[in-house]
Amino acid sequence: MVLPSWDAPPHTSGVRRLPPTAAGGGRRGVQAYPEGVSPDTVTESEKPLRADALRNRNKVLAAARTAFAQQGPDVAISEILKLAGVGSGTLFRHFPTKQDLLVAVLEQTFDQLDDQIVAALEDEDPWQGLVTLLTTTAEMQARDAAFLASVGPELFAVESLQQRNERMMVRMSGLLDRAKAAGVVRDDLAAEDLPFLISAIGGATQSCAPASVVGTSPDLWRRYLGFVLDGLRPQGAHPLPQPPPTLAQMKAMKAAKASMRCGAE
Repeated sequence: MVLPSWDAPPHTSGVRRLPPTAAGGGRRGVQAYPEGVSPDTVTESEKPLRADALRNRNKVLAAARTAFAQQGPDVAISEILKLAGVGSGTLFRHFPTKQDLLVAVLEQTFDQLDDQIVAALEDEDPWQGLVTLLTTTAEMQARDAAFLASVGPELFAVESLQQRNERMMVRMSGLLDRAKAAGVVRDDLAAEDLPFLISAIGGATQSCAPASVVGTSPDLWRRYLGFVLDGLRPQGAHPLPQPPPTLAQMKAMKAAKASMRCGAE
């Protein structure tokens, strides 16, 4: 996939690129220096953002997420600037290319998912924690479906996103281990199964998107989430014909899909 470029040339002279640790914004784009590091020992590109600069960056991210969700990655820069209420210089200062902005929005999405997994782990009820996580994830997919469907799997190969994905998989494994120990989910459910189940719910979400036009609820996807949740229960579980994919196999599938898409273009 050839990522779309900005529809106006970025003025990158003197632009300060953000360090990877600040790329996702929010709680991971913190302004504090690491322990043992002072402002005198870091380069200009490693310095944290001022409060006003961080606010502007977050405005751009929020606007871009909305614009991408509504119109995909081909959205005009004017739409993002209008939603953010900032000038083009502010956008280009933080995101010199459209890929920089796309990756930052995805990082923020991954970080929010990670927050949901942490909250699920902190829930005293293992089953309710899992239900809340899957429901919230489905809601996020409903909101960002157009964006997530259009960016292409090649972006998910970016190192910062792979690191986030691996961290989330470890935490989801812990979430399922706790639920299995409590006897509330089937023993053969693996963390690697969850992205596929969530994706299946996402497919229902996209199918239900025009539901209001024909008089049914736009939340019809919740019905199919209910079917999935019932299938996770241990009662009535039967042996499955195939084992779950490994994390390495999941990465290989995404890489193959990206390669096929790039070849087609």
